Amino acid sequence: MRMPKRNRFNRMMLKSGLPEDAIADCARVTMTGRSAVLIEGQHGVVEMTGVCVRLKTGEGVLSVLGEALRLRELSLDAAVIVGQRIETVTYGRARA
Repeated sequence: MRMPKRNRFNRMMLKSGLPEDAIADCARVTMTGRSAVLIEGQHGVVEMTGVCVRLKTGEGVLSVLGEALRLRELSLDAAVIVGQRIETVTYGRARA
């Protein structure tokens, strides 16, 4: 029985020692305290309010929830979200 391509890819990636975001289409999330988050590898804004920012990524939709959120910077593949307080950063499935 053959191993699915995704499992072979994951094993190869782990053996290479490279981080997943260097090889695959996934986001890198870096939080600075509870007031800022940098998302590299995003593919666009899905939703933006003062309490929720949702970004499309290769792995699904990444949601940032908090208070007084705003996009401080947005480029082709990165976004910096700042706010009074960032409560959660989670992945969900893209809506159909």
